[in-house]
Amino acid sequence: MNNNELLHQLTAEVNDVLQTVQKLARLDETTLNMQPAPGKWSMAQVIEHLNTYNRYYLPVIAKRMPAARKMQGNATYKPGWLGDYFAKAMYSDVKTKGVIANKMSAMKGHIPDTVLNGKNVTAEFMADGEQLLLLLEAAKQVDMSSVKIPITIARWIKISMGDAFRFLIAHQVRHMHQINNLLISEKVC
Repeated sequence: MNNNELLHQLTAEVNDVLQTVQKLARLDETTLNMQPAPGKWSMAQVIEHLNTYNRYYLPVIAKRMPAARKMQGNATYKPGWLGDYFAKAMYSDVKTKGVIANKMSAMKGHIPDTVLNGKNVTAEFMADGEQLLLLLEAAKQVDMSSVKIPITIARWIKISMGDAFRFLIAHQVRHMHQINNLLISEKVC
Protein backbone atom coordinates (compact mmCIF):
# COMPACT_ATOMS: atom_id res chain seq x y z
CA MET A 1 0.00 0.00 0.00
CA ASN A 2 1.14 3.55 -0.63
CA ASN A 3 2.61 5.13 2.51
CA ASN A 4 0.86 8.49 2.03
CA GLU A 5 -2.49 6.87 1.23
CA LEU A 6 -2.26 4.78 4.40
CA LEU A 7 -1.46 7.84 6.51
CA HIS A 8 -4.31 9.76 4.86
CA GLN A 9 -6.73 6.92 5.66
CA LEU A 10 -5.52 6.67 9.27
CA THR A 11 -5.77 10.44 9.74
CA ALA A 12 -9.36 10.42 8.43
CA GLU A 13 -10.25 7.61 10.83
CA VAL A 14 -8.74 9.50 13.79
CA ASN A 15 -10.69 12.61 12.82
CA ASP A 16 -13.93 10.56 12.68
CA VAL A 17 -13.18 9.09 16.11
CA LEU A 18 -12.49 12.56 17.53
CA GLN A 19 -15.81 13.85 16.18
CA THR A 20 -17.64 11.07 18.03
CA VAL A 21 -15.76 11.76 21.26
CA GLN A 22 -16.53 15.50 20.93
CA LYS A 23 -20.23 14.55 20.96
CA LEU A 24 -19.67 12.39 24.03
CA ALA A 25 -17.89 15.21 25.84
CA ARG A 26 -21.16 17.18 25.80
CA LEU A 27 -23.08 14.43 27.60
CA ASP A 28 -23.68 14.52 31.35
CA GLU A 29 -21.78 12.29 33.79
CA THR A 30 -24.75 10.01 34.41
CA THR A 31 -25.15 9.26 30.72
CA LEU A 32 -21.41 8.75 30.20
CA ASN A 33 -21.26 6.29 33.11
CA MET A 34 -24.51 4.43 32.32
CA GLN A 35 -23.85 0.75 31.72
CA PRO A 36 -26.27 -0.66 29.12
CA ALA A 37 -26.47 -3.94 31.04
CA PRO A 38 -24.72 -5.55 34.01
CA GLY A 39 -21.13 -6.29 33.05
CA LYS A 40 -21.29 -4.14 29.89
CA TRP A 41 -19.10 -1.08 29.62
CA SER A 42 -20.40 2.46 29.74
CA MET A 43 -19.25 5.01 27.17
CA ALA A 44 -16.81 6.46 29.72
CA GLN A 45 -15.36 3.00 30.33
CA VAL A 46 -14.88 2.40 26.60
CA ILE A 47 -13.04 5.71 26.22
CA GLU A 48 -10.92 5.04 29.33
CA HIS A 49 -10.03 1.63 27.88
CA LEU A 50 -8.77 3.41 24.75
CA ASN A 51 -6.91 5.92 26.93
CA THR A 52 -4.92 3.06 28.49
CA TYR A 53 -3.63 2.12 25.05
CA ASN A 54 -2.89 5.75 24.14
CA ARG A 55 -0.91 6.15 27.38
CA TYR A 56 1.35 3.36 26.26
CA TYR A 57 1.63 3.66 22.47
CA LEU A 58 1.78 7.43 21.94
CA PRO A 59 4.89 8.05 24.08
CA VAL A 60 6.62 4.95 22.69
CA ILE A 61 5.92 5.98 19.09
CA ALA A 62 7.01 9.58 19.80
CA LYS A 63 10.24 8.36 21.38
CA ARG A 64 11.03 5.95 18.53
CA MET A 65 10.04 8.26 15.63
CA PRO A 66 13.44 10.05 15.47
CA ALA A 67 15.16 6.68 14.96
CA ALA A 68 13.15 5.97 11.79
CA ARG A 69 14.88 6.23 8.43
CA LYS A 70 13.88 9.21 6.32
CA MET A 71 11.35 8.54 3.59
CA GLN A 72 12.88 7.95 0.17
CA GLY A 73 10.55 9.16 -2.60
CA ASN A 74 6.98 7.91 -2.89
CA ALA A 75 7.41 4.80 -0.79
CA THR A 76 5.09 1.93 -0.23
CA TYR A 77 4.27 0.47 3.15
CA LYS A 78 4.37 -3.28 3.63
CA PRO A 79 2.74 -4.49 6.85
CA GLY A 80 4.44 -7.16 8.90
CA TRP A 81 2.53 -10.42 9.26
CA LEU A 82 1.94 -10.06 13.02
CA GLY A 83 1.09 -6.36 12.97
CA ASP A 84 -1.21 -6.90 10.01
CA TYR A 85 -2.94 -9.73 11.91
CA PHE A 86 -3.46 -7.50 14.98
CA ALA A 87 -4.84 -4.61 12.92
CA LYS A 88 -7.18 -6.83 10.91
CA ALA A 89 -8.37 -8.60 14.07
CA MET A 90 -9.41 -5.22 15.47
CA TYR A 91 -11.27 -4.18 12.35
CA SER A 92 -12.87 -7.61 11.88
CA ASP A 93 -16.17 -6.92 10.14
CA VAL A 94 -16.69 -3.42 11.56
CA LYS A 95 -15.71 -1.62 8.37
CA THR A 96 -17.39 -3.95 5.89
CA LYS A 97 -20.53 -5.10 7.69
CA GLY A 98 -20.86 -2.65 10.57
CA VAL A 99 -20.68 -5.39 13.19
CA ILE A 100 -18.08 -6.59 15.65
CA ALA A 101 -17.76 -10.22 14.64
CA ASN A 102 -15.02 -11.41 16.95
CA LYS A 103 -15.58 -10.52 20.59
CA MET A 104 -12.43 -10.01 22.64
CA SER A 105 -11.76 -9.72 26.34
CA ALA A 106 -9.77 -6.74 27.55
CA MET A 107 -6.24 -7.47 28.65
CA LYS A 108 -5.18 -6.94 32.26
CA GLY A 109 -4.24 -3.31 32.77
CA HIS A 110 -6.75 -2.18 30.16
CA ILE A 111 -9.93 -2.84 32.12
CA PRO A 112 -11.44 0.48 33.27
CA ASP A 113 -13.01 1.26 36.63
CA THR A 114 -16.80 1.10 36.69
CA VAL A 115 -17.32 4.77 37.64
CA LEU A 116 -15.17 7.44 36.04
CA ASN A 117 -15.07 11.18 35.61
CA GLY A 118 -16.43 11.19 32.08
CA LYS A 119 -15.34 14.76 31.35
CA ASN A 120 -11.74 13.98 32.31
CA VAL A 121 -11.78 10.73 30.34
CA THR A 122 -13.05 12.40 27.16
CA ALA A 123 -10.70 15.39 27.57
CA GLU A 124 -7.70 13.08 27.89
CA PHE A 125 -8.78 11.16 24.80
CA MET A 126 -9.20 14.37 22.79
CA ALA A 127 -5.72 15.60 23.79
CA ASP A 128 -4.23 12.23 22.89
CA GLY A 129 -6.09 12.31 19.58
CA GLU A 130 -4.42 15.61 18.73
CA GLN A 131 -1.04 14.12 19.59
CA LEU A 132 -1.83 11.08 17.43
CA LEU A 133 -2.64 13.38 14.49
CA LEU A 134 0.73 15.12 14.95
CA LEU A 135 2.52 11.77 15.00
CA LEU A 136 0.73 10.69 11.83
CA GLU A 137 1.80 13.94 10.17
CA ALA A 138 5.41 13.39 11.26
CA ALA A 139 5.26 9.82 9.95
CA LYS A 140 4.89 11.19 6.40
CA GLN A 141 8.63 11.94 6.51
CA VAL A 142 9.83 8.53 7.66
CA ASP A 143 9.88 4.87 6.69
CA MET A 144 7.35 3.42 9.13
CA SER A 145 8.76 -0.08 8.63
CA SER A 146 12.21 0.93 9.84
CA VAL A 147 11.25 1.25 13.52
CA LYS A 148 9.81 -1.45 15.73
CA ILE A 149 7.36 -0.78 18.57
CA PRO A 150 6.90 -3.24 21.46
CA ILE A 151 3.28 -4.25 22.01
CA THR A 152 1.52 -3.77 25.34
CA ILE A 153 0.83 -7.40 26.18
CA ALA A 154 4.39 -8.67 25.64
CA ARG A 155 7.07 -6.00 25.30
CA TRP A 156 9.49 -8.47 23.72
CA ILE A 157 7.12 -8.76 20.74
CA LYS A 158 7.60 -5.85 18.36
CA ILE A 159 5.69 -4.64 15.34
CA SER A 160 6.55 -1.88 12.89
CA MET A 161 5.55 1.68 13.72
CA GLY A 162 3.11 1.62 10.81
CA ASP A 163 1.44 -1.50 12.19
CA ALA A 164 1.35 0.06 15.66
CA PHE A 165 -0.53 3.03 14.17
CA ARG A 166 -2.85 0.68 12.27
CA PHE A 167 -3.58 -1.40 15.38
CA LEU A 168 -4.13 1.59 17.68
CA ILE A 169 -6.48 3.32 15.25
CA ALA A 170 -8.32 0.13 14.28
CA HIS A 171 -8.89 -0.45 18.00
CA GLN A 172 -10.37 3.03 18.31
CA VAL A 173 -12.61 2.54 15.26
CA ARG A 174 -13.81 -0.77 16.68
CA HIS A 175 -14.78 0.81 20.00
CA MET A 176 -16.38 3.84 18.33
CA HIS A 177 -18.69 1.38 16.62
CA GLN A 178 -19.53 0.01 20.07
CA ILE A 179 -20.20 3.55 21.35
CA ASN A 180 -22.31 4.46 18.32
CA ASN A 181 -24.45 1.39 19.02
CA LEU A 182 -24.87 2.60 22.61
CA LEU A 183 -25.82 6.09 21.42
CA ILE A 184 -28.40 4.66 19.04
CA SER A 185 -29.88 2.21 21.57
CA GLU A 186 -30.07 4.88 24.27
CA LYS A 187 -31.24 7.55 21.78
CA VAL A 188 -28.70 9.92 23.34
CA CYS A 189 -27.26 11.85 20.36
